Amino acid sequence: MNIFKIHKEERWIALLTLLFLLCLNWMLISNYPDSFTKGGTLGYWSIFSKDFRVSGYDCWSYVMLSNLRIHFETTRHPLFLSILYPLYLLNHGMMWLFGSNFAVYIMALLLLFCSIYSVLFMYRIFRQILELRKFDAFMFTAMFLSIAHVMVAMIVPDHFVISLFLLTMTLYIAGLKIKNKSNFKLWQIAVLFFVTSGVTLTNGAKTLFTALFVNGKKYLSPKSIALTVFLPLVLLLGVYWFQYNVFEVPQKQVIHKIEKSNKEKKGAEVAKHNAIRDKWISAHTGRPLSDAPLLNLTDATTPRVETMVENLFGESIQLHQGHLLEDLSFTRPMFVKYNHWFNYAVEAIIVIMFAFSLWRGRNVKLLRMCMAWFALDMILHLVLGFGISEVYIMSADWIFIIPLALATLMHLSDDRYKIALRIVFSCITLYLLLWNASLLVSYLNTPFDQIPKF
Repeated sequence: MNIFKIHKEERWIALLTLLFLLCLNWMLISNYPDSFTKGGTLGYWSIFSKDFRVSGYDCWSYVMLSNLRIHFETTRHPLFLSILYPLYLLNHGMMWLFGSNFAVYIMALLLLFCSIYSVLFMYRIFRQILELRKFDAFMFTAMFLSIAHVMVAMIVPDHFVISLFLLTMTLYIAGLKIKNKSNFKLWQIAVLFFVTSGVTLTNGAKTLFTALFVNGKKYLSPKSIALTVFLPLVLLLGVYWFQYNVFEVPQKQVIHKIEKSNKEKKGAEVAKHNAIRDKWISAHTGRPLSDAPLLNLTDATTPRVETMVENLFGESIQLHQGHLLEDLSFTRPMFVKYNHWFNYAVEAIIVIMFAFSLWRGRNVKLLRMCMAWFALDMILHLVLGFGISEVYIMSADWIFIIPLALATLMHLSDDRYKIALRIVFSCITLYLLLWNASLLVSYLNTPFDQIPKF
């Protein structure tokens, strides 16, 4: 638990991060309609889904905290419900006492906790593992925080920032193990695998990569695999089975009755709305590899090069001015062009420096491990096409590797090159902070009733 102790050197970084994210969270929450804080027995799905539109991120955690209705996929996020359930009980009690819904505030506190520690873990990696000087460590930490969909993920009520927190924590612990030439204990791997895969199932593979890189081939023993893979998976399956039967089955019965009633009352209106929405989504998404389970989530036709330019290394890092943070499921085209040439110039510089840093740091064990993480995400998104139409909202699962790679380049460079690198990276950081923060603040100050809705 010592990793959660904020040391003297880190206090001002934690404070600055807290103040920055408090401002962004407050702007988001203060812009919500009054209905978001109404208490009582209400149709919270309609309340939140009607007005919440931020780039494809879901607001289902608000619904969950309000009335225990589950609208996210527990098969892919089996622990997300377990994390939110105690917060639902807290909100339920406060709603009974005060008559108001505190879901937006409770979720903001969870996001702040995960965000601040994600920032601190990254700072520690730069400072303790790579042993950069204070200024450089702060610069790369600020770069990490300035990335567009890191900044956005830290204020929206979705699971991504929780994944970010767990992955940066795993990365920091692994970095310490590599530096000290020590190994993970089996229970540590089991716990990390349980929580990372529990929040986002595919991230569990990154924990296993980590164990292999740190512990070496001896990790592949039958005992290790049984205790760190099969046992956590059995526990996750048990958690999922319990949640499904206790919460989801009764809910599905209620929802079925509601849907049946709505069809009887507003059948033509509902059918028309669904037909228009399905037509929009079909026209703005690719075709899957197969209609079989899981493969129906893939995408075989969306252009990969344009995806990389405009979305993967574009929107993920720099927000587009056009269709700012609009939702692909409603009004945003799959691809949006930048209005200025310099956006593409900055993107090219970042990508080239990132690629060079990966090559230059190919012998650094921690970076090689991150390359395996990165390769996994690229196979999922670019090769198989999972989530490719909105690949930028999944940036929190991998994009911290960019500042880490650039920091590794700084670590490996001779002193005569460090001044030039410091100037380049400082300029990139300042630019990203000003560009993304200004656009995000502009969006957050736009009244929700003026945000385009389908």
